[in-house]
Amino acid sequence: MNPHDCLNSLEILRDFVQKFVPLPTYMKNLIIDRIETPNRRLWILRESMELDEAQFALSFGMALDEYHQYERDDISVPVEFLENVAERLLIPIEWLRCECPVLPVPKSGKV
Repeated sequence: MNPHDCLNSLEILRDFVQKFVPLPTYMKNLIIDRIETPNRRLWILRESMELDEAQFALSFGMALDEYHQYERDDISVPVEFLENVAERLLIPIEWLRCECPVLPVPKSGKV
């Protein structure tokens, strides 16, 4: 299964769970259990656009090493970077900050 199909499968599962679990409980558990983090949302976004870390970093004018740190769960992603990504890719900042479960991800490799 390629990464794009895997992400689609996860979204189908997420939609199913959402129908049976109240939204506040759903969101609280995702964030508390560290299932959803801004770091992972950046990874999901980048993977869904079929870009590698180097391409994504370059498109935002940063070094690969710096961007690589942002996808690690033990590092906080600067709010300014999340805002920049949200603005440039027309992604709701609430999604990148894990404040909403909807996955509004572009399906194109263009940044």
